[in-house]
Amino acid sequence: MKKKWFHNKTRMVIQLLVLALVVGALIVGAVNANSNPDMEKYCPFGGLLSFGSKLNLGTLSCSISETQVFIGLGIALMIVLVGKLFCGWLCPVGTVSEWMNKIGTRLGVSITIRGIFDRILRLGKYVLLLLAAYFTIISSELFCKKFCPYFGAVSGFNVDTVLLFSILTITAVVIGSIFIKKLWCKYFCFLGALSNVFANILITGPIILIYVILLLFGVNIPVFWLLLVVISATALTEVIGFKLLSISPFKIRRSDASCTSCKVCDTHCPEGIEVSKENPVTHPDCTLCLDCVKSCPVNETLKVKGGKWMPPVVMVVVIALALILAKQFPMATLSERWGTYEQADSLNRVEKVVFEEVSTLHCYGTAKSMMNKIARTQGIIGLDVWASKQKATVFYDTSVLTETDVKKAVFSSTKYNIRKDIALEDAPEKLVVYRVGIWELWDGNDNAHIYRLVMKDENIYGFSTEFGEPVYVNFYVDPAKFDAAALKDKIEVDEYEYVQSGETLKAKLEFEFADEGEFVDTLSYLDYRRQFFSSYDRAFSNYREQDPEKMNVFQVDFANAENSNVIRRMSYLTSHVSFEPGTVRLRTEFIDKPVLQIYFMSDSTNGENIMKHLEKDMLTCMLRDGSTKEYDNIFEFGTEFTVKKSE
Repeated sequence: MKKKWFHNKTRMVIQLLVLALVVGALIVGAVNANSNPDMEKYCPFGGLLSFGSKLNLGTLSCSISETQVFIGLGIALMIVLVGKLFCGWLCPVGTVSEWMNKIGTRLGVSITIRGIFDRILRLGKYVLLLLAAYFTIISSELFCKKFCPYFGAVSGFNVDTVLLFSILTITAVVIGSIFIKKLWCKYFCFLGALSNVFANILITGPIILIYVILLLFGVNIPVFWLLLVVISATALTEVIGFKLLSISPFKIRRSDASCTSCKVCDTHCPEGIEVSKENPVTHPDCTLCLDCVKSCPVNETLKVKGGKWMPPVVMVVVIALALILAKQFPMATLSERWGTYEQADSLNRVEKVVFEEVSTLHCYGTAKSMMNKIARTQGIIGLDVWASKQKATVFYDTSVLTETDVKKAVFSSTKYNIRKDIALEDAPEKLVVYRVGIWELWDGNDNAHIYRLVMKDENIYGFSTEFGEPVYVNFYVDPAKFDAAALKDKIEVDEYEYVQSGETLKAKLEFEFADEGEFVDTLSYLDYRRQFFSSYDRAFSNYREQDPEKMNVFQVDFANAENSNVIRRMSYLTSHVSFEPGTVRLRTEFIDKPVLQIYFMSDSTNGENIMKHLEKDMLTCMLRDGSTKEYDNIFEFGTEFTVKKSE
């Protein structure tokens, strides 16, 4: 009898729908960059790992929201009570792995690893799970993104991935699965290992219960040991017992009376399980996909409690309930209280300010940065952030601060030098400062819109923002050519188009001038450049302990000092310079042009040696682990340098 590729059409349709959703989101993101789909948020097991960090640190990972957490918890409960339905019906990586193996089977090159070698290889996924779970729980960052084949593929190998690891795992899924049945799923899938932890509830449940009881009695055991014991117990249960101790009554059972021992069920199992030898099927790889049930030629010989429609119905119910609960119980990415919060709360002095659509809040890291910034303001005593909604709530003591004070603490003033490439002789002798309040302007994205709207106006040299309600913008302009009415027309537009990373994007705006504006200051162009220059200053090698009498300053023109890519790499240059003996400090300054200054000890090196060091094609940088790495030297310096005594 010829084996059909897809005899379980119900499961095939569900698998196709999941793949279509993933691929569709990627296509929409490629066509319309404004959509910016975050594929990380489509992984329910990311929600589960984030829930672990929520329990341990009180914070969710990355941009994970309550939706992913509740779907993850729902799937975990489904695994405990029913079985590993997610792996067999919904997982896009499992689907690709399974379908690639169908190709290998048709070509006659697919094998199923069995015996002791199979059991030893199965330990691999538990090692990956321990690493992924532990580092996520202690850092609130999804560590699995570094090597997850799903995230690597759908993110285009973004900065969170380790390229080599991602390529290896994708190769295991796509190419490896052609030759070895379920190579990734059986031996490397950390999410499959996590499913086994929940399926093995008769072993893992008591361990977790004992851990919780010990915590309640004040015995503080690091979370690493809980993870190690739970994961090791599941690994040993699978490898030694070759089954999981589940409480689920939903197992595939065979009628010995009607079974003909034709073994059709064996050949149709996508996991390579010998179904004909088990009754009931307790194999650790069983996902209740029901391919064996639907392929059996003898009616009612293979069956599962609830019938053939049980798995899809259970999945729909679980996901629907998870979505409902997510709406009812929102979870903050970060929720922190500090200082005098409890005292102020008991005296009814705590109020809050809600910030909506804060575009700079998009993950745990940006939420933590916001907390570190505002915690320095006395009277601010708490913060809740929902990164997935780009929303923040700041709590403050009304006896110390007002609502306006809180908004001022959250606000970040900025400076934009638009015409930094203009030489001093080509610039006007004087600039005037035109100050105007603009409504609906708040964060960095809004500032970027203002920059793009005015960058083509050659009479505007730069602008800065300062807190106010509305936010005040200071435009530095040529007094002889500036037109305030024209500026207003440029900014008060409903929408505009701009190019970013080769894509033409459209932004809708609501900027509105609050007043007619006024001229508030006059300054020379040179003073303007000095004010807007982003200086850099780093000391190293015990700079403050050095003898100032022996310290000199090396100075050279630094042509591209204001290039954004150069600014981001100044730490590379600092590390590189520190390898030259005797150097102790590196800084940049605008005199009448940008210059680089390097402080060095005259008894250890000299200007010629430093210049040779700067002119190298590659920069040698020290990494955190003590190793070194080389980067292209993108810095542009003059050919002449000066040396003077430090002041």
